[in-house]
Amino acid sequence: MLADFRPNLGALRRHVERYGPAAAEDLTSQPVTARWRTQHILVPVVLRLDGPLINLTDISTRQEIEEGHIELLVEYGMDHLDVHEVTTSRRVITQTIAADLFDRGAGAVRFPSRLDGQACLAVFEKRGTVEAAGNPIALTDPPPEPLTKVTAPWGLELEPAPAAGNDHSGRA
Repeated sequence: MLADFRPNLGALRRHVERYGPAAAEDLTSQPVTARWRTQHILVPVVLRLDGPLINLTDISTRQEIEEGHIELLVEYGMDHLDVHEVTTSRRVITQTIAADLFDRGAGAVRFPSRLDGQACLAVFEKRGTVEAAGNPIALTDPPPEPLTKVTAPWGLELEPAPAAGNDHSGRA
């Protein structure tokens, strides 16, 4: 969700082309607002699946899926179902593969994030439940380490967001 706060590279490039390299400093990323920080929390959970977890970072798993969808991949000009193709924006490919995995009883799919390559999970509807595994983590001040771990590498600024108490229910 924080990726949306990064500056738009196309707008940055056009601005620099028009006004010169020093103008790059004119366009900074928008800050992660205090409102956003107070409206979101992190909750550690344990995920319980009803069906297997399909790991698309595993080469043999991708190859098995690839072999079952040869016509689809060839139709869309893909030589293989490589990791970068797993996160493609070509929805027909990802949705067709997901529907097949669902029909075969999968509980969830593990795939790499298109932003940082870290693990993401997509749980199929009614195939998983979560149980709280700890207390909610407020994203207010002082900013917790999980928040700064994401915002720091992208150079995102955090607007001050003083903690409003320990009520994490979303009520004021």
